[in-house]
Amino acid sequence: MSIPKKASLFAMLIMVLLVASACGDKSDNTAKTDESTPTETTAGTDTDTAKTEDTDKTESTEASTSESKEADNSKDVELGTTAKGSYTNDYFGVSLNFPEAWEFQDAEGMNELTSASSEAIAGDDETKKKQIELSQTKTLNLLMASKYPLDGGKVGPSAMAIAEKVSLLQGIRTGKDYLEATKKFMVDSQFPYEYKEFTTETIGGKEMDLMQITMDAGDGSTITQEYYSTIIEGYAFNFIFTYLDDKTKSEIDTIKKSVQFK
Repeated sequence: MSIPKKASLFAMLIMVLLVASACGDKSDNTAKTDESTPTETTAGTDTDTAKTEDTDKTESTEASTSESKEADNSKDVELGTTAKGSYTNDYFGVSLNFPEAWEFQDAEGMNELTSASSEAIAGDDETKKKQIELSQTKTLNLLMASKYPLDGGKVGPSAMAIAEKVSLLQGIRTGKDYLEATKKFMVDSQFPYEYKEFTTETIGGKEMDLMQITMDAGDGSTITQEYYSTIIEGYAFNFIFTYLDDKTKSEIDTIKKSVQFK
């Protein structure tokens, strides 16, 4: 079974939805982000400050002081800055470069594209629709850069970055935990992918868990995707790199070498 040529053009978008939906059925409903926030602006505060209703003045004062300290130490979640040939995000402490000639989408553009592609994943499956909708409330679409326009009729290499809010209640403690949930969702969805054994790799000074899959593009070529995941500030931070052959793999390798974590 192979992916039809037309569908393969949106394979990158579909992969984002699959990753985002992986933990949707075990969601922590207290962790939500505002996807509509434009690039370079705050998406929300990653701090859940405890409040007390105790009327005792001393305890109230202590709680207030504690809350202030916690708020002072918190960081605002941000979607980062995408420019021609580069991406930076201070919240996750990451930056990378990609070819200046490549097409790129900011968070708003990614939201529109993934929403349009979600129907291809869910179809008439109401349960899957709910999974996707729920996961999207917790997912930050950070970067999508590709050699060719997604609607241009040609498949090429691409680089993506997304992050999903996770919690210990979901059993997600490491990047590998997140990738295992992603793989389970893919397998349960019966997508025609081949999976390699999970490994770890250091990118930009940070160790990340890696899952690699391949798929038949339907025209005799094979699409390879590499999923890198690690936990940062309560989020599963993910890179998704796509390539088709040795030449396009070389382009992706150059991007990976440019990644820097603070």
